[in-house]
Amino acid sequence: MPRLQPPMSTDNHARLEGRRALISNRGRITQSFFVPGGEERPNFEVSIERTSRGDMDGKYIYEIKLDLDGFSLGERALPPGMESIEVTKRLPAKVVAERAALLDAYIPDHLGFDPTPADIVKARPRQPKRMQKDLRYNTTIFSGDDRAVFRDTSYPWSAFGRCETNFGPFSGVMIGPRHLLTCNHGVDWTPPPGYAADWLTFTPAYFDGTAPFGSTYATHVYWVKKDNNDGFSNGDEGQYDYVVLVLNDRIGDRTGWLGTRRYTDAWDPLAAWWHIGYPQDLTSLERPTFQSWFTVNGDDNQPDTHEAIYHLADVFPGQSGGPIFGFWNGDVGPRAVAVQSWQNSTTNGASGGGDLVDLAIRARSDHP
Repeated sequence: MPRLQPPMSTDNHARLEGRRALISNRGRITQSFFVPGGEERPNFEVSIERTSRGDMDGKYIYEIKLDLDGFSLGERALPPGMESIEVTKRLPAKVVAERAALLDAYIPDHLGFDPTPADIVKARPRQPKRMQKDLRYNTTIFSGDDRAVFRDTSYPWSAFGRCETNFGPFSGVMIGPRHLLTCNHGVDWTPPPGYAADWLTFTPAYFDGTAPFGSTYATHVYWVKKDNNDGFSNGDEGQYDYVVLVLNDRIGDRTGWLGTRRYTDAWDPLAAWWHIGYPQDLTSLERPTFQSWFTVNGDDNQPDTHEAIYHLADVFPGQSGGPIFGFWNGDVGPRAVAVQSWQNSTTNGASGGGDLVDLAIRARSDHP
């Protein structure tokens, strides 16, 4: 197997040049939500009004009000569940090479490109700075907290977002026009009859309840081995804690997407990696954070096809599913190699490998 080109170092990345958007960013936003009703189609009215909140460089804030009549009040409705595709055989190397374009990143012309998040927000930590010795805290923050809160919506920061299932919110990233990479353990594998997995919604660039690119839901999930949903990473679950989901609409055309790449243990010494997620402690799952230029260490006793990848970046519950990613010379945008999976008192664990690339190719080939 040919040696894979390593990701960029911080010095090379510093030489990357951003760019402004090439065309206007005016476009369509799709927002899906679900309500219960009877057999007859309910009536609805839509109104759009400009609010009094200030004019920002010629841009205004609009209230879109949807009045619905004929729905069942006091009842709940959830998104539909998902079809499930188990991947049991790895793709031949020839097929991976032939479909390499499906692993590339994409920058929309209506978004600018910024190599580092520019819109940094002051963090308001929810976790006490001084820990009491007689209390236990569910966190793994090493030697100070290096996470930074941001709200940038330029590429590639537009492609990261917040997932939600009935287990609660967690993190994910777009890797295709309608293809989402996130953690396996965030999926509810005990769905109602008729579905293989329960519902999942995704909001790219989610920040304090806002959805600048709209939101959508998943229809299919590609996986290698299901998590048992017990809340722990048991046995070999840390080697397979990734899924690729097909979304209901091509929201990636608005956000752009990251590429994917197989991780190799030859990259273990490199301080080349980034992580983005929605932590519970620092932002109450409402704002994304990033951390950059840390090292990772693939498990030497596990194959590159599916392995646990250890690191000491700062993580907290909610950041699960957020990618470990890097930048490569000659690539359009960054590529994800793993997703955040678990943490304990001594290390944090991501999950990745060649299987992750296979899932991306299969999902994008089956559902362009």
